[in-house]
Amino acid sequence: MQEKETLDERLPGLFEPDTLLPIQYFEAMRKKHLLEGEKRLILSVLEDAIECFMKCIDASTSKGQRLFRDADEWIAHEDKRWVFSFDNVCDMLDINPEYMRMGLRKWKEKRLDAIVRQHAALVLEADRAAAEPAAAPVAPPAVPAPAAAVAIQKPAKVAAKPARVKRRPERVRIAKRSARKLRKARA
Repeated sequence: MQEKETLDERLPGLFEPDTLLPIQYFEAMRKKHLLEGEKRLILSVLEDAIECFMKCIDASTSKGQRLFRDADEWIAHEDKRWVFSFDNVCDMLDINPEYMRMGLRKWKEKRLDAIVRQHAALVLEADRAAAEPAAAPVAPPAVPAPAAAVAIQKPAKVAAKPARVKRRPERVRIAKRSARKLRKARA
């Protein structure tokens, strides 16, 4: 029958130094360093995708639009087979991929709504600028000289042109395009 050790007998053993060979110490440090480097690489992949997603959402260039579409598709695609899929990257970094995906989706909706509002405000402003010269009567010049007539007509002609506003794709068109690309990628 074994006797229970008393606290006085176990206490000195708790404060004894552990013996560790130098090779064991450096091997543990090397593994830790490699793991940190791998996590940094994976984190940089996630950071780059989110940066492309957020910065290029309203890109006017084809390269910026492509970067946004690629990042959006990568984030939306639920796949665990590929090592660098969004789900696996989030899991390796101890991030809940569904929570991250939901937050990015909400941000995208808010940003697209803001872009649509900005576009509508620009169109309204351009319409107002185009309507103002027509509403205000232009007084005829006192001296009908050709130079004076050109000087008066030129500013009115320039002001009558509405500012050209680029149309941004709306949320529905972006979603349809993303779904089409996703289907092509899966095929």
